[in-house]
Amino acid sequence: MKKSYLVKFSGMAAVFSLVLALGGTAAAADRPPVEECMRCHNVKQYQHELKNSVHAFDKDKKEISCEQCHIFHFSPLTSYYARDKYYDNKIFADGTFDRRRMQGNARQTDLTAKCQECHKDLTKNAKGDGFVSQIGGLAHDAFLGKNGTTRKTCAGCHINIAHLPVFDKDLTINAEFAEKLAANPVPVAETEEGKK
Repeated sequence: MKKSYLVKFSGMAAVFSLVLALGGTAAAADRPPVEECMRCHNVKQYQHELKNSVHAFDKDKKEISCEQCHIFHFSPLTSYYARDKYYDNKIFADGTFDRRRMQGNARQTDLTAKCQECHKDLTKNAKGDGFVSQIGGLAHDAFLGKNGTTRKTCAGCHINIAHLPVFDKDLTINAEFAEKLAANPVPVAETEEGKK
């Protein structure tokens, strides 16, 4: 008798989970991906950085959106919980995310398939009008397993190509990006100060 209740309860839980998952996914599909990202992430700051980066536009000259580079990690349960319990309560307000930790996690995530949707030929430079440098060619050969191997992903070598956290702005390699961001600050109306 106890076993039949357990089976019924398990079945109801499975059906409820499926309905929740399908309903949440459908609701998420109705919103632009950037709105889903805004539930937890400070998208205004990231968008500002992206617009001033070399990755402002994709290969088709369209503005790049979050999901073109990042794995869209929507889950109905975590997304709605984050929105209701965290984002609206400003726990994820400006300055509360540990961007250094997030950056480390992002660099460990294998997003090469996303990168290679636009960068198919790793022998060519980003514009596609010439070849990569000799050192770049050796690194890409190692990445492809042609000349040794490497554990680095694209983001392991190509850092700060779309976003530039404050703690990396003084790195020599980021000078041009940092200069562009400084020359084009976030409009005050879009900052937390401007909203008060």
